[in-house]
Order: sequence, then C-alpha cells, then structure tokens
Amino acid sequence: MKSVFAVVITIISLPLSASSVPLTQALELCRAEQNALRRLTCYDSIQHTAAQQNNTAVQALPVQATPAAKAAAKAESSDSFGMEHKQNNDDSAEQLAVTVKSLRYSPRKELIVEFDNGQRWRQLGSDYYSIKVGQQHLIKRGALNSFFLANDNNNRTIRIRREQ
Repeated sequence: MKSVFAVVITIISLPLSASSVPLTQALELCRAEQNALRRLTCYDSIQHTAAQQNNTAVQALPVQATPAAKAAAKAESSDSFGMEHKQNNDDSAEQLAVTVKSLRYSPRKELIVEFDNGQRWRQLGSDYYSIKVGQQHLIKRGALNSFFLANDNNNRTIRIRREQ
C-alpha cells in the first residue's frame, strides 16, 4: 500500500515540478526526494521540459555553407588529424588519405613516415610493413586515440603515433 501511494505521489508531482513550478523550486523538490530512482526521474523530467521550452522558443534557420567554407573546414580538419588528444574536438574524421613523401627508420627499427601534407608519424612497435615513397595510404582512427596505417593493396596495418 505504501509503494502504491508513493508511486501516485511521484506521478502527480512530476508534471507539477516540470511545468508550473519555477526551475529552482522544481530542483529543490527533486533534491528532497529520498529514493534515488524517483529523484533521477524527477531531474530527467525537469531537463526534458526545459529542452522542449528551448526548442519551441528558439527556431533558427539553417545556414547554407559555401563550397569555399567547406573546403577550408576540410583542410583544417586534415591539418589537425592525429592531434585530437591535445584538443577537444568531437567532429573529427575517421580516416585520412595521404601520400608518402619520405621514409626513414629510428634506431629501434621503427618506421618514421612523412606525408605530403607535412605530417610526420612514427610506428609503435617494430612489425614489418611494406611501404614506398609515392604510395597512397590511409590513416585510420582506432579506439582510445589510437591510429593505424593501412593500405588498400594488403591486409596489414601498423599502429602509429603522430609526431608533428
């Protein structure tokens, strides 16, 4: 009987806290709730109604981007590819097509590749990877800010890290 009464009270109080009561009072009502699940649903209802009010209040017209602006945004995206861990950017590309400009090896036999866009990447590990100057390769994004160097001609990939 007590649980039915509590559910009825919660259901009745949710619309009141979301629509007719000011935000600060609604937050206080939610904060006073002892049950964690009911407190969470109370906060969710406040957020949901606030989002609905914002969507109905502000209606912006979509802005059409010019081809020049799109090209500039793409160039900026490729310049920062691999450096996202030092920036907070969620609109990153998943892969980048590059052409090999120069190759060299570190003292530990790790491959160091410079691409035509000026980026320099170092291999993590010492696995064999067939690569030549002038070839087209892909840098693919992996999990947890990791990157892989791949080629469409073979199935091998190596883990790499951007140096510059």
